[in-house]
Amino acid sequence: MLVRATRAVWHRGMPAVVVATMAGAAGLTGAAPATAAQNTTVNCNADPGALQPAINAASPGSTLQVRGTCVGNFTIDKNLTLTGIQGAILDGNQTGSTVTVTSGAQARLVAFTITNGRNFNGSGVLNINGSTSTLDRSTVTDNTSVFTGGGIFNDGTSTLTLTNSTVQRNTATSTGGIDNRGTVRLTRSTVRNNTSSSDSGGIYNGGSLTLTNSTVSGNTATSPGGGGIFNDGTLTMTRTTVRGNTADFGGGIYNRNAATLTLSSVVGNTANGGPGSGGGIFNSGSTVMLDRTLVRNNTPDNCSPENTISGCTN
Repeated sequence: MLVRATRAVWHRGMPAVVVATMAGAAGLTGAAPATAAQNTTVNCNADPGALQPAINAASPGSTLQVRGTCVGNFTIDKNLTLTGIQGAILDGNQTGSTVTVTSGAQARLVAFTITNGRNFNGSGVLNINGSTSTLDRSTVTDNTSVFTGGGIFNDGTSTLTLTNSTVQRNTATSTGGIDNRGTVRLTRSTVRNNTSSSDSGGIYNGGSLTLTNSTVSGNTATSPGGGGIFNDGTLTMTRTTVRGNTADFGGGIYNRNAATLTLSSVVGNTANGGPGSGGGIFNSGSTVMLDRTLVRNNTPDNCSPENTISGCTN
């Protein structure tokens, strides 16, 4: 699905269907109204494979109310809302991305646990081909990617919004939590305890990433770095905390482009690369703006290289 180009020495680069039905009445002037979108209940307790047929049959704009644990790989290619009832689970059964949103669809997923996906990229949620996905009160957890985006992959043409949601315990070779090439917005959300065996433990950003009232914590990467966030695009953080993340360089944040942190904190992160490895923030030749933001108690230093980030002291 994804072929990653070389980014500098190590990192990446990636490469509405709205169906309107007009019914005409023969011999009458004017047209009959379009069929109204419907609400449908899908009971995966009775049939774990019931969800994809229901998606296929749904009219654009419909809402599917989903109950139980649905097993399979679910593709959404039309405008739909899926709402989980009483702890509904979408289980990828280790056979591909659990949820794929494609073909410019606008998909909203409310109150789900999205888990057990295994794919090359985007094993929990794969948001591609100009699609717009919203996760509300949902958890993306325990998914594994062979390459990148263990939890979520968002391609360069697509937009992803997380509200009151969590991305946790996902793993990948590169970028355990969220790999973003397009536009991602997190509000009151958490990215925690994700793991990468190379860089970008929590979030890789190669596009536009905005975090508001959110937390990035306990994520782990190795070389070159970015335990919490690896920023290769435009990063904006407001009232957001980056804490307890670990990497070789940039335990909290590894920055290679433009980052603005407002009323935020980068605390208690660790870099294992020795002095100058940027326990809090490692700034690789770009700009980090700190506005009423605390960078403190990071190991072995708060910011590196020294004197490259105004307002940060070691």
